[in-house]
Amino acid sequence: MRMTDRDVRLGDMEIDPGKMYTLRELAEEFQVSERTLTRKLETQELRGYKVGAQWRIKGRDWMSFSGVVQGPHVYVVANAKGGAGKSTFTANLAVLRAQEGRRVLLLDLDPQGHLATLLRMPVDPSRTTAQLLDEELRLGRTHPQFQERWRTLWTDLLQPIPHEGADDALGRVFLVPAHNDLQDLERANFHRTKPVEYALKEAIAALSTVNPDIDEIWIDTPPNLGPLTRNALMAGHSLLSPFAKSDLGLDGLERLMSLVEQYLEFNPYLRIAGLAMNFGNPRTIMHGEIRETIRQRPQLAPYLLEAYVSEAERFNQAPRLGLPLVLAEPNSVSANELRAVLAEVMQRAE
Repeated sequence: MRMTDRDVRLGDMEIDPGKMYTLRELAEEFQVSERTLTRKLETQELRGYKVGAQWRIKGRDWMSFSGVVQGPHVYVVANAKGGAGKSTFTANLAVLRAQEGRRVLLLDLDPQGHLATLLRMPVDPSRTTAQLLDEELRLGRTHPQFQERWRTLWTDLLQPIPHEGADDALGRVFLVPAHNDLQDLERANFHRTKPVEYALKEAIAALSTVNPDIDEIWIDTPPNLGPLTRNALMAGHSLLSPFAKSDLGLDGLERLMSLVEQYLEFNPYLRIAGLAMNFGNPRTIMHGEIRETIRQRPQLAPYLLEAYVSEAERFNQAPRLGLPLVLAEPNSVSANELRAVLAEVMQRAE
């Protein structure tokens, strides 16, 4: 049983996943009684370690137990293989959420920059996700100008999607596009003095202090498991992995799942929200064989979504439509399939 933001008040303490905390420290900081926490420890709902008569709780165990996420919910769309439709999924699902009233920020970490193409957004090379990850533009949290620097940077980077004559939902979508500069950062391993994987997490944490109106963030990632994808996993709360209907696609899924297991040590908020088949066609033998193969692999089986997106040319040639498919053809089979995928993802992400 997880505690919600109604059960505890988040204080000013920044929990370190690797640090040990006393029961009293956590009870006082989060305004919950020691008796309640002791009961949770004794029933093993909360993992802890008894030293003499005193309980000690590891930071990551507290984070996993409390389940309290500050700031916008972060969805990561990733696969180690290309051709799975990550960008198309990301853009369409984000727009569907905007249609439900959410204010959504899209972050493109794929140097190919497909999100800007899908959303008809011109790209200014000085206003991309590369700036979020560039150490020269960043300041440590203790620096006196930390908040002001981030406010200036985020204010410059948050770009509304052009939506004149389109669905009003696009007015609730913002994009920080990608640029080829991301390739240079990735090849150089960011040349950071801090661990590479924390860059995006720091940027998103700063966003919450300067623009609290963003409800969700959807991150598109490159078709590999390099530093850019690792940044997304470190910052994310829910992972969706589209995969193409081919045996080769499963290798990418398994490598991604292995990486997620490693990152849970450092980001206990991260959960797998689903594996979604693209190019599906239940009339073919391969469709059934691939799904059955996944069901037989313990690392993948629990996350396979029932919903899938069909082998539809219109869906996978979305840039030619000039709008995300769910806006260009809202009553199409593919648009309805995307809604079904989103419904399952949201159910798993709760």
